[in-house]
Amino acid sequence: MKALQNCRVLDLGLVDYEIVHDLQKKIVEDVIVGRAPQTLVTCEHPHVITLSRRANKRHILASDAQLKKMGVGICITDRGGEVTYHGPGQLVLYPIFDLRKDKKDLHLFLRRLEEVVIRALRSNFGLNALRKKGMTGVWVGPYKVASIGIGVRHWVSYHGLSLNVKADNKFFNLIKPCGLDVKMASLNDFFSDGVSLDAVKVMLLESIEDVFGFKLKGGMGK
Repeated sequence: MKALQNCRVLDLGLVDYEIVHDLQKKIVEDVIVGRAPQTLVTCEHPHVITLSRRANKRHILASDAQLKKMGVGICITDRGGEVTYHGPGQLVLYPIFDLRKDKKDLHLFLRRLEEVVIRALRSNFGLNALRKKGMTGVWVGPYKVASIGIGVRHWVSYHGLSLNVKADNKFFNLIKPCGLDVKMASLNDFFSDGVSLDAVKVMLLESIEDVFGFKLKGGMGK
């Protein structure tokens, strides 16, 4: 049996996007040279719209004045993908994984991130979570519930996935999510009794251990 790889977890709570972005870049450099172990960062962000370097700004549908009134910031970042919204009630996972220890296959890595969400939602909630051909992310029926965009340096990944647990869906109307005509939803939209973000976090961590063959260690702190 293949030995499990160790991976530390940094659970940061609610934290500004820029702070976590800078932290990711530092950890990536440390992982590349062997100063740090593979790391999974979990967090939530205050309201922010992020764009990849190649994103079309026309996919932001709201005016600057409207964004300011709603307290939504804008950040240009170095991940793949298009336009994405992050906010409270959305669980964000940033896997800083050393793909040199695996197959150096970005397509496989993206499919595994999708599989993490799919397994967690199917096994714990009975939701028919699925992929859509030619698209990255996870859907439940016609609704997209998880978005994925990654960056890679020297085969070490960063950025990652966001799963809408109890996000305020009105904020998704400010953008054309991932540049697509898609309907976004949160897990709470499918249940009358509410879903705990902390409980979903545990489910996703268990799924990551299963899909990636990791032994996760750690918890709060930077």
